[in-house]
Amino acid sequence: MQVVPMAIRTPFFSILAVVLAAAAVLVPAGSARHSVLPTLYVDYTMNCTFAINDDAGKRVSSIAPGTYQIYVQTPIVFADIDLTGIFDMTACKSFVQFKLTGPGVNLATTLQDGDEDKELLSANFQPNATYTAQDMNQPSVARATFSTTAAGSPTSPTGPTSTGTGSGTKGTTQKQLVGSAVVPFRGKLAATVDAAGKLALTTKGKPVANLKAGLYTFTVVDKSAKSGFAIQKLKAKATTLTGVGYKGTHVASINLKAGQWTFFSPGGKKNYFIVAA
Repeated sequence: MQVVPMAIRTPFFSILAVVLAAAAVLVPAGSARHSVLPTLYVDYTMNCTFAINDDAGKRVSSIAPGTYQIYVQTPIVFADIDLTGIFDMTACKSFVQFKLTGPGVNLATTLQDGDEDKELLSANFQPNATYTAQDMNQPSVARATFSTTAAGSPTSPTGPTSTGTGSGTKGTTQKQLVGSAVVPFRGKLAATVDAAGKLALTTKGKPVANLKAGLYTFTVVDKSAKSGFAIQKLKAKATTLTGVGYKGTHVASINLKAGQWTFFSPGGKKNYFIVAA
């Protein structure tokens, strides 16, 4: 389906406006939300060490027990680096060997042997426990530990929000997602909310207009405390990626099914794009 430029006024858009208005009335605002998982960011350096930070950008030492996203990322795709004549730990010798272990958790990734620069995992951390993260290329050097409190629950960085997690190369499926064997990973989308509250959604630097159905990783950079970023399929529940009052970066992978979609700040003007089967 081809998107009609906004400058062209046709009866179709008049009808569409009526349909959208009706949908907004029929779907209660309180029911059109999901809960967002907090994220732990594993940020690698070029010398194969890493730091683990939370949604606020603070180094992680103790967290509340519960389920979190684990976002592992490298500065660039390590497999693309020519390591001829280099014998140190530059680019982790072509790929990371990240491992996170502890009570109830045993996660590992090589970022597809270095062919990817990021991946989303998830873990359910038990109360009053200690967890260890290592890169097995140099486990005694690239190592971090953190603990969980005896009680409490994770605080969502955005309030209500998103659905599943996952990552991979174009056309692959995501093993971290339940039932994702039939959902191909399509790519990465960049979402922004500037300080004035203006929203944008781009892919490879170009505004999103038409996408192919599948799994997409949204990276939202929100610089406004008065706006947020949400997406919604026509006549379906909304997914809030960053809520009003949140400032920072949040990452979530979402299965975009065929149909008419919008992105908007909760309560604000909607911007449309099409997802084709």
